[in-house]
Amino acid sequence: MTPAVRPAPSVEPARHLLDAAAPWWDLVCFGPPGHEVYLRVRFDVEDEQVRTERRVLEVLAEHTTTPGRCWAAVWEGWTSRGTRPAAPVVDVPERRMLLFEASVDALHDLPSVAWRQAPYGNGPGPHLAWPDDRAWTFACDVDEEDELTVGCARAAADALVVAFGSQARIVAYGEDLST
Repeated sequence: MTPAVRPAPSVEPARHLLDAAAPWWDLVCFGPPGHEVYLRVRFDVEDEQVRTERRVLEVLAEHTTTPGRCWAAVWEGWTSRGTRPAAPVVDVPERRMLLFEASVDALHDLPSVAWRQAPYGNGPGPHLAWPDDRAWTFACDVDEEDELTVGCARAAADALVVAFGSQARIVAYGEDLST
């Protein structure tokens, strides 16, 4: 594994996820409750998920005081795609995840880096990610096909709306996403 991505030293950086009073589905789709704003960003076309995730993370990098230290939880199901990394388990019901530490710049290809020990440059981002200061949470469940969610402060949400225009919409935490 490259030094930019490493297993977290413990599960403690994800304790707020495990302690969140939220149904597991809301947790994996929205991140933890408590952010000022939740925003859904739609993938523009079928092949745009990776590019959309990268652009979202680039915008979010400007809205944290800790861009060099972020945490990322990746669905354990990636183990079918390579050797399982020795990382702490975040025991989210229905979505056991492994926890990693990386800079915000390394989040975009984290599953490929962690499982294959080499960046591919076009892989998906983590399923849940947040900077050490918890200024925002990036959430894209393994079953997401159309959108991802960001929980953040109003300024970060405004920056995402500027960057994504009609692809971005404000939602309520836990809103029914099936409509």
